[in-house]
Amino acid sequence: MNKLNMIKTSIDNKFPCKNIDIHEFVKLERIPEKTYERILNYFESKYHFKNGEKMQLGNYYVKLDKRFSDSFVAFIKEVLKGKYENISSIEGFKPSIETLIDIEAKGDFTFGSFDMAVTEKGLQNIEFQAVATYPISAAKMNTMVLNSISDSNAFVFAENMNTNWDDFIKFYNKIFQVEGSQEVVLVDREIDKQKTKFEFFATQKELNVPVKIVDIKEILENNDSLYYKNRNDFVKIKALYNRVLITEALYKDNYPEDSDSWKFRFDKKYNDLKYLNHPIKQFEISKRLCPYIEHEYNPNCYELSNTKHLFKQNDLHYKDFVWKHKWGAAGNDLILEPNEEILESLEEKISNYIAQEKIKYKVFTTDDQLDKIVELRFMTAAYGEELIIVPMARIGYVEKTDEGTLNYRIHFSDNNKKGYGFSPVVLYDNIN
Repeated sequence: MNKLNMIKTSIDNKFPCKNIDIHEFVKLERIPEKTYERILNYFESKYHFKNGEKMQLGNYYVKLDKRFSDSFVAFIKEVLKGKYENISSIEGFKPSIETLIDIEAKGDFTFGSFDMAVTEKGLQNIEFQAVATYPISAAKMNTMVLNSISDSNAFVFAENMNTNWDDFIKFYNKIFQVEGSQEVVLVDREIDKQKTKFEFFATQKELNVPVKIVDIKEILENNDSLYYKNRNDFVKIKALYNRVLITEALYKDNYPEDSDSWKFRFDKKYNDLKYLNHPIKQFEISKRLCPYIEHEYNPNCYELSNTKHLFKQNDLHYKDFVWKHKWGAAGNDLILEPNEEILESLEEKISNYIAQEKIKYKVFTTDDQLDKIVELRFMTAAYGEELIIVPMARIGYVEKTDEGTLNYRIHFSDNNKKGYGFSPVVLYDNIN
């Protein structure tokens, strides 16, 4: 099977995955109780986060060796510099260049999240997407844990071990300072229902740039400009920070046809408006690239449309793969147990899916006697040639089915209980 536009990875940038003891590079440790309580109190008072309501802040943190972290960063950089086939224009998303901030108008991206499973052999790519997810809340949580540790070898930003919280905030302020705008309007759909909304409040609280949180239903168009209602006034939007997931817009709201929910379009030019993280980036930097990346961290992955006959002929086995929507996020359009019946049902939209070989997570047993698995997320922000990368972890568990197969439960909705969930990561120049 041909892989087009492969990423060529030099040996120097690879981490030796064979014959390693994963415990030398990744450890799980309990967060000191007083530190954990401070984190919970800060998140509740500043970010309106109620622990256990929709998701859990983990009471364990991941200690990660710098060599492991550096290899992850190298993977991210190679994905970003790779050359890939352009995607076809999708109705409602092709931007007017004049509406993009300078970075994105040049073809670069602003925000991305890259997920890797921790396995016995090292790191394995799960997915990546041009969405910020939780960088500010994760950076705060990591920093609070770091401040409770007396270790000069510890740090919390993956791209540069000398970066601190103040450097991070300055970097994000620079991205959010959109020329001609006094405030940035953070936009998502059904904000009150979003489990990620605490990150919206974190963005509003921690940045020096004024941020207004607005639901898409509150946005209206008038005379080729966008506005939101603020009490009895209408405020013109000049900088729109998009947090909408494209699959939710397309499949839950029927964007762009549903004019009741959506009174504006991402493909239209509006007066004085600039988009920050335009949703077209979610198509460009997405799981669609996984079949075209040749790297030891990338498991076997194929276009489902190119391998349908191989599954039917039993050359590829359903049980060995998960099928993923190329632009899916937050567990949406994820087929964990594919079969021929599902394959036939996808016929008309099969080109939207990839088949990725299943990954066997490393199981860690912590001092609470619970078995846990770890997925690392490196949340990356770019400004020109500069990157700043915030690590976080999702700590989940393993579920054995009646048939004896293993399901890895890593999504926050599956892990809303103590010992699991959204967890800090601290990096070490020497983990021992």
